[in-house]
Amino acid sequence: MVRRFIGMLLAFVLMCWGVAQAHPSPQSEVLLEGHADRVRAVVTLPLDELALALKRQLVELPSGRVLVDDATLAAYLTAHIRPVAPDGRAWLVKVDNVRWLQYQRPADVVAVVTLRPPAGAPLDRFTLGFDAIAHEVQSHLTLVSLRPDPDAPARMLGVLRFGQRSIDVRGADPRWWAGMPELFKLGMTHIAEGTDHLLFLLTLLLPAAAVARAGRWERAGDIRLLALNLLRIVTAFTLGHSLTLMLGAVGAVGVPERPVEVAIAASILVSALHAWRPLFPRREGWIAAGFGLVHGLAFASAIRELELSGGRLAAGVLAFNLGIETVQVLLVGLVAPLLVLAARSSYGDVARRGGALVAGAMAVVWITQRV
Repeated sequence: MVRRFIGMLLAFVLMCWGVAQAHPSPQSEVLLEGHADRVRAVVTLPLDELALALKRQLVELPSGRVLVDDATLAAYLTAHIRPVAPDGRAWLVKVDNVRWLQYQRPADVVAVVTLRPPAGAPLDRFTLGFDAIAHEVQSHLTLVSLRPDPDAPARMLGVLRFGQRSIDVRGADPRWWAGMPELFKLGMTHIAEGTDHLLFLLTLLLPAAAVARAGRWERAGDIRLLALNLLRIVTAFTLGHSLTLMLGAVGAVGVPERPVEVAIAASILVSALHAWRPLFPRREGWIAAGFGLVHGLAFASAIRELELSGGRLAAGVLAFNLGIETVQVLLVGLVAPLLVLAARSSYGDVARRGGALVAGAMAVVWITQRV
């Protein structure tokens, strides 16, 4: 009798464990699949939780007859799925079909839904609002995942609940060039808002029109010298940060964020000291390339957050880097005339030392904060 009892108990535990493995918990799931002109959403809703949300019986027992027609359920889902474009316009939501999976425990309802953006809105960026059950059942969770194309693995985007009913979706367009304009703008914004990146470059350019003699900077006023130094420094910095941007974006190089930020501030301090008194005259290109490697690691973190892959990753890195270079070129174009005036003015040394002093002070503050 003891052996029989233990055997029955073991069989019961194994049966419960098998059911739990087949369907771990009564949570909803939304799988987004990217297509050329639309997003396909596969929505899975647990039947018992859905009945609580609708406040009615959905299936007749023991016959299993469905008591709610598909049109009613489709209308309910349409009201609780709200994709919104970045400009606030609503997407078109259409429920294609509904399946009642009563053979499993707990039972599910699976709906295939087509989401279409309004005219002119990007397919690659939208906010998905979803509260098909959580608006009534506050403990209910919805897992949202994205598969950009049929060959790509699905990745988790987040969890929706009663207190959070929307989530930002990025990367739904399967075309490799999708999102390049947005990434170009992101690169421009990233470098424009990155005061430390721009300050390093500007500080390194301060003595571009001067000549080092006897351990001091002397005004040269040579436009050709200035142009060559600008070209050499900017090109070297571009090559340096482009290399680590690519390596960091693909995950080949990974460095903790804090040391990178400290090193960037330190690069400004080194440039400020050099602008005050020549430390490495006519070797600014090598310094720009070396510290550019560090700055590129910071740029790469913005790309990694997007979780791109394949052709989209390569196109995204290219667009992002072009955005960075565009702002750099504009900045150098604005600064070059000022450097020419400073090189020909008797106040050029004062301006250079003043700029070096300000940059050095900011670098010390940043190093202290980041350490």
